[in-house]
Amino acid sequence: MPRRKVSELELKSVWDESLLSSCVSIPRHRNKLWHHLIYSFSTDPSKKLTPKSSSLADCPYADWQFGRKSIEEIQKNFNLFTTTIVQRYDSARGDTTKLLIRLQDGHEVETVIMRHVTHNTVCISSQIGCQMGCKFCATGTMGIIGDLTAGEIIEQVVHANNIAKIRNVVFMGMGEPLNNYENMKLAVQFLTDSKRFSLSNRHVTVSTVGVLKNMYRLSDEMPYVNLALSLHAPNQEVRLKIVPTARAVSIEKLMEAVDYHIVKNSQYIESVPTKNGGVPEEKSSQTQPLQLDGSWKVAKSTGIMIEYILIGDVNDRDEHAHELAQLLQSRRGYVMLNLIPYNPTEVAEDFRPPTQEQVDQFAKICMSEPYLVHTRVRQEKGQDIAGACGQLAVVNKKAEEKKLSDLEDSGAELSATATTTTTSSSRHHHGGCSDGKEDGECCNDAKGGCQSSKKKNSSHGTDGKSAFLEGVLDGYKDAARLPVDSSKEGINISDNSPVKECEADQQRKKHRSTWLLYGNVAIAAAVGVYSIVAARR
Repeated sequence: MPRRKVSELELKSVWDESLLSSCVSIPRHRNKLWHHLIYSFSTDPSKKLTPKSSSLADCPYADWQFGRKSIEEIQKNFNLFTTTIVQRYDSARGDTTKLLIRLQDGHEVETVIMRHVTHNTVCISSQIGCQMGCKFCATGTMGIIGDLTAGEIIEQVVHANNIAKIRNVVFMGMGEPLNNYENMKLAVQFLTDSKRFSLSNRHVTVSTVGVLKNMYRLSDEMPYVNLALSLHAPNQEVRLKIVPTARAVSIEKLMEAVDYHIVKNSQYIESVPTKNGGVPEEKSSQTQPLQLDGSWKVAKSTGIMIEYILIGDVNDRDEHAHELAQLLQSRRGYVMLNLIPYNPTEVAEDFRPPTQEQVDQFAKICMSEPYLVHTRVRQEKGQDIAGACGQLAVVNKKAEEKKLSDLEDSGAELSATATTTTTSSSRHHHGGCSDGKEDGECCNDAKGGCQSSKKKNSSHGTDGKSAFLEGVLDGYKDAARLPVDSSKEGINISDNSPVKECEADQQRKKHRSTWLLYGNVAIAAAVGVYSIVAARR
């Protein structure tokens, strides 16, 4: 599929500061508009309260002292939303909601809301697809289609906030955030601005598989945000089996970038004004060497998370745990290890989740003496709606339609082949007619030839065979469009939904496979039966 060209997008999002600033040059005015939109509008159709307006026309611009020209340009050229929620999926437990969001050019991304006891977190996408190709990740199977604009990234959070009050934002959805650095940066600045979305710096996390140059850039330009490194292996050899792009950057280089973020983050925290209004003395801009002594007493929030997908018999063994804990031991006061049991998804590799015993053992090794690494096991959320870690992917609908077309073409070819085979068998047993007559109209020879009753039976048998084969073929062709009972497990899917919902898709594929198997067996049996009958006649 061709790469998306952002320059060709027609609609302008009011949430995109780089666009809005062209007509609203005063930051104070932009902030008032955004604050009003964040707290006055709702895009959730399930809510009883309706928004004050479905457009930008009814905003109190006069109260904000907007110029007439700015008002006209906003109402004419900008849109409240350039994205729409086309489908919502709620997990059976009710703790996870996945949103399928359609962009203005028809592409789709997924956003996941996770509900915790004390707060809600939204996992947002930064790209359509991903070029990193991690072998355990469904998004990697899509390839890269294009980047999201800053407005499209922010709109995901606005949509989610209208469903559940959002406290935490994690860039862990579809795409590699650091490969869309500029738009990701604009979105983070918007979300953490106290006059806009007003999220705490500590509540925004940017994940990366290891884009080294932009890891350093993030540490320099936004040292206040959390950095999550998707490591997934204790050494380079194992990492290459899981993360193909690991060839470009070694684990040693990645850990140096982690150490750099720790330093920059610590310097930022020390430079933040104190609560009583005092400002600490200016620190030297030169980065001081980090003293990694491994002392648990120096543990502090330095915004570093090490993500580790546990895959059965790949990277979950005891020796992997010891090697990983040794790598993190000197940094244990500064990093948190987040263990994520693998969530089954549609990838080429035959990966499987680890056993619960192995997960517990892996965590125990990392937390025990002499390593004492701060370790957590991520709680699985949204696996039943394909919203868990590594499961986000949107299938291209044109490709699906082509597959369906190919299936129907194959069925038609199979039907024609079966008909030809049976007809050939019948002609072979009858000996055929040298003068080109049809079967059942053979000449009356000394052996009895073909009599009227035989002609009738033969004709009836052929028609019956064709009708039967067509029925079988139609049956498993229609299986491709077989409706799925989505009322179970909290799944909310309309009959004509364009979404490929993973739970429903698994059921649909199961139906297709069953129908194809039965269809092929039935066709083969029909061909054999009619061949035998024809031979006996």
